[in-house]
Amino acid sequence: MVIVHFCIFILLLLNSFLDWKKQEISLWSLAVFGVLGVFLNVWISYQSIWEVAGGIGVGIFLLMVAFLTKEAVGFGDGLLLCVTGIYLGFWENVSFLFIGLLLCALLALVCLLFHKRQLSDRFPLVPFLLLGWIGRMIW
Repeated sequence: MVIVHFCIFILLLLNSFLDWKKQEISLWSLAVFGVLGVFLNVWISYQSIWEVAGGIGVGIFLLMVAFLTKEAVGFGDGLLLCVTGIYLGFWENVSFLFIGLLLCALLALVCLLFHKRQLSDRFPLVPFLLLGWIGRMIW
């Protein structure tokens, strides 16, 4: 499982910088890590196809939220969660998303309280997913 955790870390690290600076996510990295995740899942057989489908479903849910809210949540974030779902399965992907959203909301609240940002400003999600992942790996 160490290789699975390492792949997620590298995927998040690469896309955190892009999301922070340019508010975009690399589709190439998603494709590469998505194929790698499927390969690892077949090779190691660490979760069932239903767990993988459920994990991808979390990302699909986020894609629907992005569509319904006219991208208040980015499509790239939904695609990224589809890829992490391949590695993590449903429940781990849900908790992973929850931690990232919680960290993002905390920073947004602090920025609002100190008048550094406005309510309409956008916050990148992937750096907070990365922070949550690092915290999870340390914990």
